[in-house]
Amino acid sequence: MNVNARKIHSFVGRCLYLFLLDGTMKAYGVILERTVSSFNTNHAMVGFIFTFQTSVAFMSAPVVNRLQGRLSPRIVAVVGGFLASAGFVCRAVIPLTAIWQLLMALTITGLGFGMVNFVTLVCLKDAFGKDYPTVFTVAVFSIYVGICTLPPLLEYLTRNFGESVGMMVFGGLTSSLVVSGIFTGVGGESRSDGVSGDLSSEGTMHEVVGEDDAVPVEQVRQECDDMTGRFSLFTEHREFVFLFVSVILAFSSYLSWSIYLVPYGQYLGLDPATAVWLSTIGGIGGIFGKAFGLPLLRRQGLAIPIGVLIPTILLAVSYGVTLFLDGLVILAAMSIVSGYCLSIWGCIVSAMIPLTVCDYHFKDAIATTAFFSGATGMMGAFFTGAVFDVSESYRYSFAMLAVVGLAGTVVSSMWYRSASILPVNELVTERSHLLNPE
Repeated sequence: MNVNARKIHSFVGRCLYLFLLDGTMKAYGVILERTVSSFNTNHAMVGFIFTFQTSVAFMSAPVVNRLQGRLSPRIVAVVGGFLASAGFVCRAVIPLTAIWQLLMALTITGLGFGMVNFVTLVCLKDAFGKDYPTVFTVAVFSIYVGICTLPPLLEYLTRNFGESVGMMVFGGLTSSLVVSGIFTGVGGESRSDGVSGDLSSEGTMHEVVGEDDAVPVEQVRQECDDMTGRFSLFTEHREFVFLFVSVILAFSSYLSWSIYLVPYGQYLGLDPATAVWLSTIGGIGGIFGKAFGLPLLRRQGLAIPIGVLIPTILLAVSYGVTLFLDGLVILAAMSIVSGYCLSIWGCIVSAMIPLTVCDYHFKDAIATTAFFSGATGMMGAFFTGAVFDVSESYRYSFAMLAVVGLAGTVVSSMWYRSASILPVNELVTERSHLLNPE
């Protein structure tokens, strides 16, 4: 496959995935109250189930990591796109009469998204190499485009045609992942600037430093395993530990923010057609955040304090304000600040993953972070809904998110004090001695 074509296909595939995953999840806030009523259940249960789409997508990463080592990335991506679309179609054509049926449909969609997620992420790094952080950040713009557009779309379709039509439209949109999956291709064309591709292929040579320096994959694996065994991902990469904890804390509040923001607006007395625009406001804030975060990738000294520490502080403050003030204007301001800060934070932290671990551990880092992010995201949404069910006020639900944000601030402060990562826009093969043959 032509190098430029591989870059285009990997970039478009990643953009489609991010647009659909986050946009559709955010749209569930539009139907949350209706779902609670139709299944005669509580907010904690529905919020917990709604997170299954994203959480299963993330928690399936370790399994998909092993699966794509045995099947071609193209097959994994195509099957994933089909499953993601099938979950929406099932919700459109099959009357759901029990909450477990909704859970199964969201699990199918989440598993499909999970297969696409891992493949597109590895494809992006494999195709762009040292330009991965910048390209990744540009692709993430599509998250906030989805957050801006898909919730209003679902609200319009549901109000005028019914929820089943909305799910069918989402299924049709998600089927585009099947098309993008057909053009996916990584194996056999690994890049020459790091250990990538299928690490299960014995004897394969991957260039590490330059065209004349090559390290057998089995030698790299043995050197890593001899150091500290199965926990070497954490014991050999101090920076990754801070990143890992920061991600799982922030992701738990992000899913709650995504699902409960529109219901919060309805709780304040807004009609659904108006409350849904809170999501769009947050998405616009996210777009501005990405535009600001992109230049930070090229400034090593500013990336952590401005891209990680300050956003976590502002997030905690924006959530905490709702404990005292919860008017419409305050909620709209909180939405745009939260979207802006989450966007900058996600931009910097996600792009830093390849810089905090060696290339040997890159896939393990992605899989581990994704799994625990999904798990904490489900718990965060469940407890946010449970607080509302007990207190009957979203003010206390979002105050709980402020506590999570405060914990993230502490972790980010510790990360900043110990940070020693190299500039993001350089090929940092020296970031770990595990890949240095000398």
